[in-house]
Amino acid sequence: MEKKSKVLKKLFFSTLYLSTFTFGGGYVIVTLMKNKFVDELHWIDEEEMLDLVAIAQSSPGAIAVNGAIVVGYKLAGLPGVLLSILGAILPPMIILSAISFFYDAFRSNLIVGTMLKGMQSGVAAVIASVVFDMGSNVVKEKDWLNIAIMAASFLISHQRGADYHCGRHHRRCAYAPARKKGGEGMIYLQLFLSFLQIGAFSFGGGYAAMPLIQSQVVDLHGWLTMQEFTDLITISQMTPGPIAVNSATFVGIQIAGPLGALVATLGCILPSCIFVTALAYIYMKYRKMSLLQGILGSLRPAVVSLIAIAGVTILISAVFTNGAVEFRADNVSVRAIIWFIIAVILLRKKKMDPILVMVLCGVFETVCTLVMKWI
Repeated sequence: MEKKSKVLKKLFFSTLYLSTFTFGGGYVIVTLMKNKFVDELHWIDEEEMLDLVAIAQSSPGAIAVNGAIVVGYKLAGLPGVLLSILGAILPPMIILSAISFFYDAFRSNLIVGTMLKGMQSGVAAVIASVVFDMGSNVVKEKDWLNIAIMAASFLISHQRGADYHCGRHHRRCAYAPARKKGGEGMIYLQLFLSFLQIGAFSFGGGYAAMPLIQSQVVDLHGWLTMQEFTDLITISQMTPGPIAVNSATFVGIQIAGPLGALVATLGCILPSCIFVTALAYIYMKYRKMSLLQGILGSLRPAVVSLIAIAGVTILISAVFTNGAVEFRADNVSVRAIIWFIIAVILLRKKKMDPILVMVLCGVFETVCTLVMKWI
């Protein structure tokens, strides 16, 4: 191993590079990390890398951040953890901050608006494809307890969201009302605690964080409307970085400016910093995680259901014009249904890249909208 200072420098720039080009979800980082730290730098052997990735995947929080933590701890201890986290979150924070500042102009533009509207169908299709794969794995194991947990979680989560789908509308609370309730410091505390919960209980990667993010920022606090939340998920899929970190940056900027983004992001990654670092320490000392893996593994069927509910919610937002499940001719977007079906076919049959599928859905909707406008 090289000198610690050189290791820390390479570690920071490596994680910065990986985070900048990690498109398509947290699981993409696994391959990139293997290429960088195992194949190129030879700092970790392949078997040990698989163990570290297992810890990252089984822990709460974003897989990209968790992976940076375990690798950073393995290579350089706590300084390695801090630099790895910094490298992992800087690219998404910078990119989402820029988008957030210009969100109103970004969203009100006709072409951008129709692109995002069409891409909602693609996002729903991507989530449906992920749920199918994950749900199939649970069913194939023929563990009836896990299947029952998955089904029960879906039904309970669906029932909890029934009021919203039947016509409940959300409005952003905005920055000013929050100040009236307790001053400027209160909104920072609310942001920190909300994303602390998201970071602490989002097992299973970025998709698993979506229902928790929706619960906090749409249902509980009303910081974003359902339309804005869907835009956020769509934008997060198009930009590098974990969905949870992107969400923290976006919501923080919208509600309380740059400091709000920093506070929300800190709350989001703090549970991972503590929990994953502790697990990495235990792993490095004992190298046996079977009991913990078993405990966390029992949460996965419920995670599948939560992801499914998030997908259903986004699909409803895409298909029903007013966001409520009301089957009227003027409230149902036939084009959104068509884009969803096409997207599922492209994902399942053609194995097309998810980001490309989402972009194609947006292009289809934009072309159709412009043609109808000109006719």
